[in-house]
Amino acid sequence: MSKIKRYFKGVVEQAKMVRWPSRKDLLSSVAIVLGVVVVAALALSLSDALVGELLKLLENQNGAPSSETSEHVHAAIRLLGNLFF
Repeated sequence: MSKIKRYFKGVVEQAKMVRWPSRKDLLSSVAIVLGVVVVAALALSLSDALVGELLKLLENQNGAPSSETSEHVHAAIRLLGNLFF
């Protein structure tokens, strides 16, 4: 039992030594994290929508592909390439 008490006493001592960020620093860091999350979510949503449309176009091709469908597929592939590379 004394080992457990000693452990928690050490935890409390270490917690007292933690240097917490100021409110301004904390809010700044939270804003940066939220901004990155929003940008990543938008990028993933856009790429998901583009891939979904590309797959729909490929599924809808019956027999020989029409030139219009091929142009749309190539445009989607180019757009995906530009998005990621």
